[in-house]
Amino acid sequence: MMGSLFVGASGMRGYSSGMQVVSNNLANLNTVGFKQTMMMYSNLISQSVMSPSNGVTNMSQRGAGLGIMENRTLFEQGGFESGSTVTDMGIDGTGYFGVIKDGETHYTRAGNFRFDKEGNLLDPNGYALLARPIVNGVPANQAEAVRLNFDADSRLVTNPPKATSSMQIASNLGGIRDASSNDANPFFAMVSKWNGTSNPPIGSGNVGYKEPITVYDSAGTPHNLQISYDYVGIENGIKVYEYMVTMNPSEDGSALAGTNAAGLLMAGTMSFASNGHMAGMTAFTPGGGDPADLGTWTQASLVNGTPTFPANFAGAGAQNISLDFGLRLNDGWNTAPTSPQAGATDPDSFYRTMPGTSRTEYVTTSQGTSPLSRVQQQDGYGIGELSGLVINSEGVMTARYSNGESLDLYQITLYRFVSEAGLKREGMNHFSATQESGPADEGLPKDENFGGVIAENIEQSNVDMAREFTTMIITQRAFQMNSKVVTTSDQMLQKAMELKR
Repeated sequence: MMGSLFVGASGMRGYSSGMQVVSNNLANLNTVGFKQTMMMYSNLISQSVMSPSNGVTNMSQRGAGLGIMENRTLFEQGGFESGSTVTDMGIDGTGYFGVIKDGETHYTRAGNFRFDKEGNLLDPNGYALLARPIVNGVPANQAEAVRLNFDADSRLVTNPPKATSSMQIASNLGGIRDASSNDANPFFAMVSKWNGTSNPPIGSGNVGYKEPITVYDSAGTPHNLQISYDYVGIENGIKVYEYMVTMNPSEDGSALAGTNAAGLLMAGTMSFASNGHMAGMTAFTPGGGDPADLGTWTQASLVNGTPTFPANFAGAGAQNISLDFGLRLNDGWNTAPTSPQAGATDPDSFYRTMPGTSRTEYVTTSQGTSPLSRVQQQDGYGIGELSGLVINSEGVMTARYSNGESLDLYQITLYRFVSEAGLKREGMNHFSATQESGPADEGLPKDENFGGVIAENIEQSNVDMAREFTTMIITQRAFQMNSKVVTTSDQMLQKAMELKR
């Protein structure tokens, strides 16, 4: 009877601990990144007794009650819930975030991080997220605490400007009328009408078609350039248009400022085959104050097969800008006229298909009856203000700026273990490595067997409420049954004690 008391007591003690596990799971039903546990029971070592049977002595064992084997953690992934900011992150798959404070490293699935006033990305317990800084697009080999410097002198607050060095223009010039004429040299009629001291420097009636494009100087200041086109004529199925690249004469900081040529940057011609495909071109830059004096113009230099002109914006200095119409002059200027004056002496040289050229995906054409601008691109931009952060599935944290530029800052590292069951719970939704878990294996999201990062989402607790309520009922009944064993054994002892009376 005394043995049954102890057996019943061991059951009550074990199931009391089991109820504590259930209650802890239910208490953390809404805890971010929480992993539920399950109580595993075992029988205590049995007592051996001798029992004779049919003249043979057999070994017999009597159970000694219930013991607790382990409180096992279930590491199944929890569901995701939308976060309120990009630094709310979840891990879709294997891995833990690494966090550090005062040299102590912990690991967690709870990704509710926030920046403090000093730019440290911390969890609610003051632990900083670990990530690899990215320099020139390459992540470092060593992870460190994420810290963004938002001081006025930091590159994170503003993105420095970039002066325009190349432009790409792809238009359709079909249907353009001949608005400007010059009997002496019809290929540069618009140039002869330009007067940088007038406002406007050329009348709209002297331009067949025009399109503006914004470029940037070295200080990030935007400037409007204008590409003007005019039809010249056709010969042997080859159509020729003249074009002119200009800026506002008041912004001209070159030696031509204040002259009739102020604001003129480049001029030339484009020739098209009968199918409307671009077949040749010329490009010249001015060298004197009188744009009509074509003897001062020089052939434009080429960069990667595209003509280049110098632009000098007042207060910002000179910069070279290449203009790509979609025709690449792979063999240089080759058979192209070397001077705009050839338009008067050798007009046939402009009605010519140039060898050694190739067309890009976006190229200027002369088709149909309506001119239009199809593609406009340039590589400059002004100063950008930090507008936000984004984090992709590979854990790359990128700063976005108001000028459309971006800068990769960090790549978040993830950690995994040979034995997750050996991790030690530290509270605060944290785990720490132990000898049983093995050392942390560091990696990057979506590499090998690591999961991916989901920004603006938080992993919730993986507690299954229905399962826990079922376990709670079973544990309660088991406790009641063992308590009944104790009370019944007590009654039996009481009866035994009454026998002496």
